[in-house]
Amino acid sequence: EQQERDEQQRKRDEQQRKEQLQMLRHLARPENPCAEMARTSAVSDTSSQQNFRTRLSTFYGHGDSQKPKCIVTGVEDAPDSFRVVAAHIWPRSAAETFPFKTLENGVNNPSNGMFLHQTIEQDMDRLRVCFVCDPFQISAKFVVLHKGILEQNLQGTTVKYNDLQFKELKFTIEQRPSFQLLSKHAQQAFNHSGNDLSMNEQEVEC
Repeated sequence: EQQERDEQQRKRDEQQRKEQLQMLRHLARPENPCAEMARTSAVSDTSSQQNFRTRLSTFYGHGDSQKPKCIVTGVEDAPDSFRVVAAHIWPRSAAETFPFKTLENGVNNPSNGMFLHQTIEQDMDRLRVCFVCDPFQISAKFVVLHKGILEQNLQGTTVKYNDLQFKELKFTIEQRPSFQLLSKHAQQAFNHSGNDLSMNEQEVEC
């Protein structure tokens, strides 16, 4: 009986991997073009970045006395061990190509940002991780694309990327990052991953 339950769980896990890859392959189709994003992982201490952090705190409902939490792990900012940073989805270095220039503050609009553990932010910049969005459920799943980092611990924690693979994040309509920008990033990341893909692409039918 236990073996039967284990086999059922294995099949559910396999089906989930297939569904995730199907979503990613859809994002990567030519009919969904994405501008090339020049990424940068440097965390700036400029007033512009500080203002962005403040806007992000307000947008996601963090009070003045609250430390920001990573949207994926839920851990609070811990300056002695690691930082939870105000991460841009569309990078500031590519502000001139930001697709929604009519938004207030442009690339520094809070819908273009999330609070992320610094390791996740750096790997998002390197196109090793991404978020696959479901606009109907107002949710997104965190996907680790680069198989070489699955067993890596996030700096200052015992959490591994493998623990976070396919984690579902729920949002509200009022407090969520731009799904359009996250989808553009996901397409770019999927195209970039190549042979380092952490999931077996052969399992998915075209």
